[in-house]
Amino acid sequence: MRVPERIRVVKVGGSLLDWPLLPRALDVWLNKQPSAANVWIAGGGRLVDAIRDASQMSPWDDETAHWLSIDAMSSNSRCLTELMPGAEWFSTFDGLRSAIRRGPCSNRVVFDAAPFLREQEAGLPGHLLPHDWSVTSDSIAARVAEVLAADELVLVKSANPPGGTTAALANAGYVDHNFTAFDRCGFRRRFVNLRQAAKRLIAWEV
Repeated sequence: MRVPERIRVVKVGGSLLDWPLLPRALDVWLNKQPSAANVWIAGGGRLVDAIRDASQMSPWDDETAHWLSIDAMSSNSRCLTELMPGAEWFSTFDGLRSAIRRGPCSNRVVFDAAPFLREQEAGLPGHLLPHDWSVTSDSIAARVAEVLAADELVLVKSANPPGGTTAALANAGYVDHNFTAFDRCGFRRRFVNLRQAAKRLIAWEV
């Protein structure tokens, strides 16, 4: 099978999933990007916010809250798939890699990382993820990018990055604190405020 020239992992923040312009904005943004096999990962959004709030009033430990949040991301991955026309949903790492090998036709592959995180991630080389609140979908997307040897990681969010180093972004709450562990990985990092860019992106199409 043909191996794609580039692999791009794109994390879509959960705060965007109930935004009416999301499907159109993602479609136009994708059409402006260089050709690549795109792996889409959905963030946790309001579901994880609710888990975080509940954890303050319950006897859950951080690991329990972590896996509940992974389950929330899993549900959101199905939502993201429905919001992207032509998208395919994969819940196994082997299935994901097979989809990537298809080449350019695989630019709408949504990955539910929950089974991978439970069954395979700890056995792979690289930066293993802790099971606590230091990890969000930002680090999960970075870990997927690492194990896929991706060329690029794009974090699609609802706000602009504050600037500075990765540590500064983490201290400002723009990314999680574990995200700095991936500073030396070979993939390029980009941050996109899709809400701000939406009007310009859609205007480009016209």
